[in-house]
Amino acid sequence: MGGASLNGSGSASESGSSSNTNSSSFNTSITVTVIDVYPNGNLLVSGEKQMKINGEHEFIRLSGVINPRDIKQGNNVESTRMADARIEQINQGRSRAYNDTGWLQKIFLSLLPF
Repeated sequence: MGGASLNGSGSASESGSSSNTNSSSFNTSITVTVIDVYPNGNLLVSGEKQMKINGEHEFIRLSGVINPRDIKQGNNVESTRMADARIEQINQGRSRAYNDTGWLQKIFLSLLPF
């Protein structure tokens, strides 16, 4: 009766890279509403602006605290003069899908976090 011999070898390697860049720039003005007046006279303000750019909806929300002395003629305040500024930009459009993590990748990341 003959003998059997089994030999095996293997190797695996993986390499890859990924890059994603998303940048936007805008220069706009936003009308805000005074939400509260603090005891020291400073104003808590908040506002939202909606725009449609290249077929996509952009929502910009702004809130923060301003000193009434920084209000210029025409009721304008430079954003650099706003304390505790919170700026939120939301994009609802097609290009957002290219920057979001895919559903399959989300599953793998939830099972094997890095």
